[in-house]
Amino acid sequence: MKHASTITSLPVLALVAGVFISTIFFTSSVSAQASDAYARPGNFPIHSLREMTLADKTREKDVQVRIYYPEGTGPFPVIAFSHSVRGNKDMFSEISTHWASHGFVVVHPGHDDEGVRMTEAGMHPSEPKARERLRDIIAVFDSLDQIEKTVSSLDGKLNRDRLAVAGHSYGSFVAMISGGVEIDIGETKNANLGDPRVRCIIPIATSGPGDYGFQESSWNNLNMPVLFINGTSDQRAGRSEDWRMEPYRLSSPYDKFQIIIDGATHQSYGGDGEGTAPYYVKPASTAFLDFCLNDSSLGRNYLENGGFATFAKDGATISFK
Repeated sequence: MKHASTITSLPVLALVAGVFISTIFFTSSVSAQASDAYARPGNFPIHSLREMTLADKTREKDVQVRIYYPEGTGPFPVIAFSHSVRGNKDMFSEISTHWASHGFVVVHPGHDDEGVRMTEAGMHPSEPKARERLRDIIAVFDSLDQIEKTVSSLDGKLNRDRLAVAGHSYGSFVAMISGGVEIDIGETKNANLGDPRVRCIIPIATSGPGDYGFQESSWNNLNMPVLFINGTSDQRAGRSEDWRMEPYRLSSPYDKFQIIIDGATHQSYGGDGEGTAPYYVKPASTAFLDFCLNDSSLGRNYLENGGFATFAKDGATISFK
């Protein structure tokens, strides 16, 4: 299934602060339906800063990141994206490029997953590994001054009051705990490790109770807007068919959304694998970010009043509460 809009890519390389930056310009069909604007690339020219090192003084550790950002006057909301286990910071480039074209700065830290493995009991990373993952995301938000200093075209343009976290698989766990989902970790029960700066989260390919220290009560106090994204062909061995949908079911009401993409597999959501899942991820997630980070009634209406459902037809379903 192909996107109806026209995309023109003009790569330009520049050396800024010792870092290579690639530039992509997007144009879109002006005749397309306004209700599908979230599915089309936005109006902002996009830059991709492929390598940058953030200095996390708290851990005395360097965090390698990739940044996608729009060209414009700003200020721009910031999204930190957490990749899957043993993935890398270049994953989900198709989705983050789309978000940036709509006016969001997206920062992908690279995580060190050495020693983290799936077992018959599920995903249970050690407490240090889990905390390190979360700390990588927190380091992104702690380093916004550094990003502005390094990328001169972003100087003064990062909106520190409009922050979100998205993540895939293991990264969805990080997104959820950054938003206040409670876990049992180490000797601590029902720990809330959330960052109060985070306004909303997008967990993709989520895990339900039984993994990562999640209990059925973990989502009781999740009091921010959330978009859960899952697929009908993304099951885990030994878990029920709807196990990945449990976080949405168990979360507290108000501003909770879930899209379920027909045929989506675990590696298909971000454009890194085969399948049409990104076709649905792009409009739903962009509308959600517009709603929760830009206070846009258009984004909410698109999700709640049939815009996305009409766009998706039989390819995906949306629920909200």
